[in-house]
Amino acid sequence: MAEARADIIALSDYVYQRTQARLAGLTDEEYFWAPVPGCWSVRRPEAGGYRADHAAKVKIPPFTTIAWRLWHLIGCYAGARNAAWLGLPPPAGSVAAGDPAPTTAAEAVAALEHAASFWKNLLEGLSAGAWSEKLGPVAGPFADDSKRSLILHQLDEQIHHGAELGVLRDLYRSQPVN
Repeated sequence: MAEARADIIALSDYVYQRTQARLAGLTDEEYFWAPVPGCWSVRRPEAGGYRADHAAKVKIPPFTTIAWRLWHLIGCYAGARNAAWLGLPPPAGSVAAGDPAPTTAAEAVAALEHAASFWKNLLEGLSAGAWSEKLGPVAGPFADDSKRSLILHQLDEQIHHGAELGVLRDLYRSQPVN
């Protein structure tokens, strides 16, 4: 398991580096760009910090902006539940579900870097033998799943959301000039 653990940690690092490279030069205009009407995004409510649009039970979620997708990806890397479900103390910098969202592209890219570091510290803090352990009651309906399954799920989130960010940047740059 130690070799597979090292491979998964290396893949996670590679995925983050690829995503980070795709975000180089991200502007605030692009960060908030809504390619279709009704996009979920990051907005400032009348009171308080910026928040990501969200609804508890939506059959088909709407299309989302780069801002929303980065907010979600930051949560995938540094969500407070990751440490709890892996049975580790939360490193400094975990993200709670209600935390404010980054207000600029630069803040979001910096938050993603911090979140990826948080995630890597979690992975490195989990012994090779622990990857096969069950998540346990803290994971509710996923209690019987292994810690490895959570790690692989989060890696899938990192890969597909990173790819989506790249596609959105390609679409933004490909818009016809008026």
